[in-house]
Order: sequence, then structure tokens, then C-alpha cells
Amino acid sequence: MPDIALSCRRDGCGTPIKVSDAGAISHLMHRLRKLYRQSTLEADNAAQYWADTATTSRSPLAPLAHVPGVMAAVWTPDIAPITATVLGAAGYGFTALPKQLIHFTTKAGAAGIARSGAINSSTTLLNGFFGPGVYMARIGRPINGFIDRASRIPIYLPTPAGTVRVVPYLVYVRWGVSGVRTP
Repeated sequence: MPDIALSCRRDGCGTPIKVSDAGAISHLMHRLRKLYRQSTLEADNAAQYWADTATTSRSPLAPLAHVPGVMAAVWTPDIAPITATVLGAAGYGFTALPKQLIHFTTKAGAAGIARSGAINSSTTLLNGFFGPGVYMARIGRPINGFIDRASRIPIYLPTPAGTVRVVPYLVYVRWGVSGVRTP
């Protein structure tokens, strides 16, 4: 294995400092690989246990065993890389959000927002495609196909706390049934 080294410079110092401990890094990587492998195999065993319980138990509550079985299944050897990617990408949805977003609405919706001082949450599947919440974007129609044709009036607002990026530039949501106050 090649020697793994890190070179860095302290502020005000022109001479790089070389930090190298290939043995410790190699040992740590070995332990992490071993832990990953053991955890995915245990999840595989747990998923099988709960599947067996759900299908062979005579208890009327046996179908509930599918719940922990599904939770175990997301960390089995074949699925764990996808689970890790999805969980890692979730951080992308909450970070580096734009400072200002736009809520597109109709004339009637804009009048209601002006009267109440709040944008109500979409609660129906028809309007709340990604679940109940207040929907915002950075780009409107015609590029943004998520916005219905009638919603052409832009309401500019500072990005509310709790907003999540679902589709960059096109869909940002503050999930929940409570609305967003307008400035």
C-alpha cells in the first residue's frame, strides 16, 4: 500500500509540514470496511427474521413484523449503498439554499395572500405534488413545468426556515400544513 501523507502549511510559514501515518489510516479503513460488512450482514439476517415472523406466526399481529423488516432491508448488502447515497444527498436538500425564492400563484391567490399576509399550504395531491406544504421556485413557467399554467403571479419572499430543495431551481418546499407569513 502506498504511503498516505498530507502536506499542509501553517499561516505565515513557507515550509510545508508533512503528516504521514499510513499504518493508522490503513487500520482505520480496514476497521470501517469490516464494520460496514458486519452491519449489512446483520441487517440481512434481521430482514429475514422479520419476514419469517410475518409469514409463519399465528398471531393476529404478525403482519406488523413487516415494519421492522422493511427498516432492516434498507441496510442489506445490496441496498446499503443506495441508502447511504440517499441519506447523504438529503443534506444537499437542506444546505446552500438561495436567500430568496418565488411562490407562483393566481390573481385570486395573490389577492388572498395580500389580505391574509400568509401563503397557505397546498394540501391536496393535485397541488401538493411532493406532499403538503408551501411550494416555491427560482424559475417560473415555461421552463418550470411543475407550476400550473394559471399560476403566473410571482410572490417574492425570503427563503423560509425549514425549506427543502427538491428539484434545484424548480421545486423548493416548506413541508407541513401551516402556511408561510409574507414580509
